[in-house]
Amino acid sequence: MQNLKRALLLFAALGLVSLGAPAQTPPKLEFVIVDNLGHLPMIVGAEKGIFKQHGVDVQLKIVKSGTEIVNALKNKEVQGGNMSVTTFIKGRQGGEPVSVFALAMNDATRANADDPLAIIARKDSGIKAGDIKSLKGKKVGVWFEQTPDEYLKIALSKAGLKKGEVELVNITSNPALVPNLAEGKVDAVVSLEPWNTLILDKVPGSYVVKRGGGYMAYMMVSTFQDSVIKAQPELVEKFAIGLAASAQAVRQNRDEAVEIFAKVVPGVDVAIVKKAVKHINYDPRISKASMQAFDAAQNELIKLGSGSADKKLALNTVVLTDYMKKVEQTHPQYFKDLKKVSY
Repeated sequence: MQNLKRALLLFAALGLVSLGAPAQTPPKLEFVIVDNLGHLPMIVGAEKGIFKQHGVDVQLKIVKSGTEIVNALKNKEVQGGNMSVTTFIKGRQGGEPVSVFALAMNDATRANADDPLAIIARKDSGIKAGDIKSLKGKKVGVWFEQTPDEYLKIALSKAGLKKGEVELVNITSNPALVPNLAEGKVDAVVSLEPWNTLILDKVPGSYVVKRGGGYMAYMMVSTFQDSVIKAQPELVEKFAIGLAASAQAVRQNRDEAVEIFAKVVPGVDVAIVKKAVKHINYDPRISKASMQAFDAAQNELIKLGSGSADKKLALNTVVLTDYMKKVEQTHPQYFKDLKKVSY
């Protein structure tokens, strides 16, 4: 027997026999994300090799804003990308041929989960905690045309404040929110995690006016170009499985996920981000509540003039629920720590 094994090894070395099929290299896939915590499963999945384990080599393009994500997709620099639900709706209404197949950041049990978003005021601003109406006559810093901007507009509208009653100041980077608030250039700022936690830590006396509030669903949606979905549905399915596994890895070890995030995104304050990530849910499922959230987001955008009533989306044609439903059936182990939801 030993002689036979030696002979086989020798023949294999000479190329005369095969001891097994060579391992296939998983196909590469370019995917764009923003450098914030809403995209954490993608970073963890790529860095830990989870996507590769499920048959796709995800190459991440990391940018600074949702606008850059839309441009990367428009210019065909990537096959897919994450974005906020409002960015997706506006882009799709504008003719961008991308569809949602999963959710990266989400609470599938709620249609209005917006806990990562917050309004934060400086000391002595005169703004009352919990009272959106007290923003009247104040200067509020926010990055225009990004998710916090949409959140603020909805919050102001629901509080009965009209356009112009609050002076909005465009601050075009999240780190710049800190000095603008600290130096009194604005009375309050609006942002998302981890920046909210950073602001509260770095600006003495700053306080939360409102965190979340159920004004909107702050979901980070995962999309592919329609051409990819049509031509390579099996690749989309492999990516969806990898995303489910990656999201669970984040949920089960948030501290490790933050440490991985810090290696990829320069300048991260790990201690701050470990606090911030507690405010974020990572559930990839597109539930009945999630679809309600899409519908509410589209209606609110139209109401605020950021979306088009004439181009209202038939959501069930651009939000594809079957991929993640199938993954939940074939890989239930990646969902066992989540509450059951309705579809």
